[in-house]
Parts: sequence; C-alpha cells; structure tokens
Amino acid sequence: MSVRIKTTVCQDQAGWTVERVLRQGLGVSRSLLRRAKQRRAVLLDGQPVNSNVRVAPGAILEISMQQEVSSIVPEPMDLSIIYEDQDIMAVHKPPGMLVHPLTTEPTGTLANGVLYYWLQQGSPARFRPVHRIDRDTSGLVLVARNSYVHQQLQFQINQGLMCRRYLAMVTGKLAKQKGTITAPIDREAGSLIKRVVTPAGKPAITHYRVLRQLSWGSLVRVELVTGRTHQVRVHMSHIGHPLLGDDLYGGDLSLIKRQALHCAYLAFSHPVTGQLIKLACPLPGDMKALLNPSP
Repeated sequence: MSVRIKTTVCQDQAGWTVERVLRQGLGVSRSLLRRAKQRRAVLLDGQPVNSNVRVAPGAILEISMQQEVSSIVPEPMDLSIIYEDQDIMAVHKPPGMLVHPLTTEPTGTLANGVLYYWLQQGSPARFRPVHRIDRDTSGLVLVARNSYVHQQLQFQINQGLMCRRYLAMVTGKLAKQKGTITAPIDREAGSLIKRVVTPAGKPAITHYRVLRQLSWGSLVRVELVTGRTHQVRVHMSHIGHPLLGDDLYGGDLSLIKRQALHCAYLAFSHPVTGQLIKLACPLPGDMKALLNPSP
C-alpha cells in the first residue's frame, strides 16, 4: 500500500525544479525524497520524472510513499477515538497505558490497539505518534498515518506552531494567576528517568494559567512551547507546586495515585488540507472527581 501526496504547480513556482517544489513548496524531507527517487515514485503529470526537471504552472506533481510494515503486534482494544481521517488519528489515552511498547511490555499499549484498528479497516500502517505522553498521563495522543504527515506535524511542534494544552492539578495556591516558566531541563545525574532543572539542560518553556483553586490546591492550564521529557512535572515542581500524585517530583499521593496531568487540547494545521484542526478531550474520572468532591 502506498500514500500519494499531490500538488499543482502555481504561477509563483514557474521554472522551479521538481525537487524545489517538493522540498520548499510541500516541505518533503531529503530522506523522503531520496527514497521516492530510488523507487521512481516522483511523477509529473502522471509520468516518472527526475528531480532536476523544471516545471510549468498548472502541472501536477505527485510523490508516492510506501507504507512500512510494523513489528508491533496488533491487539484488539477499546479505543476512544477523538478524531480520524485518512492522514491522522487522535486518541484519548487512559492513564496507566504506555503509548509505545517496551521490550519488557510488548502488548497492552496504545500502539497495539491502533494497529489492530487499522488492520480491521483494511489499511495497515506503521504506528507514528507525533508526540508522546507518560504512562500515567491521560489525554490526547496524535498519530500520523504516513511518514510525510508525521514529518510535517513534528515540524509544527518544533517551530511552536502546534498548540498543546494540558490540565494539571498541583499542590498549593500559586502566587500569580498566570505566568511563564523558562527553565532548562536535563536528565538527573545517575538516573535514567528523573529530570531536573539545570543551566546545562535543554531550553524549556511552559506557560500556565490558574483556572480554579480548591482545598487541595489548584487546577492549572499549561501550554507547552517546548516538549522536554516530564516538562510540566519538572517545571511545576521547580516553582514549588508539584502535581498531585507525582511522587517522583514531590507530589502528594493521598488524593490520586498517578500524576494529575491530562493532555486536554491540540490545535494544528492539517498537513494535507491546510485546515485548522482543534481537538479537545474531557477529563478522566479520577481527575474529575477531585473537582467535584463528594459532600
């Protein structure tokens, strides 16, 4: 099975080479273009073409990409699908589930369930998560159906063009109702998992806004500018307000047994249609219960 990306050469692109239209006009990466050229899968008006050929306005340029076979075992699973089309899929991942298999946990992950769902549809594909969330974080996971769409969505994240908002429940009442945390993050020395704020780390920027204050602390909306591992958890702990349930970073375990973090909203430009896609995902039961405690 292959995926085809098409474009019509516009007036401004008259005289461009095929490669320039694909690279600059469509954003096709060098590696994707190289693989397509090796397979003679770059077409101009339906005919194979070399990448140095110059194009005229109105010509139809097409690149075909083969779907890669996945080594992940498909597994039947009840999926909460928030959005899907032929290019992308967004799923509500429950807390306690891995996004991708580990050597020690080859099944029971979101990847296993998504691949089974696609197999049942008759359109098997490789599992390509655009971003990942921790096992105990709930919420939206965006998955690309092919390498071009995956590349384009990751570009949006890297350039700060994709809006990613989380809901976090933190201890205490924040001094400011909104703010920005700018603090570089790196792996803690001697640990494979834990991250720390350190001047030697990679840049990390988090915007936050307090939505509600309750007896146990605050409900905070968090928007990521960068996407470092454990960024929300590290940054909130760094300013003295660790997430409820996050014992790795000093959070209280008495009310919830996992970090109270939920990927609630994504907004991005669809890589193929250009449409602005906005996706929202409701809070899971354990976090919702903390907002409406029993009398």
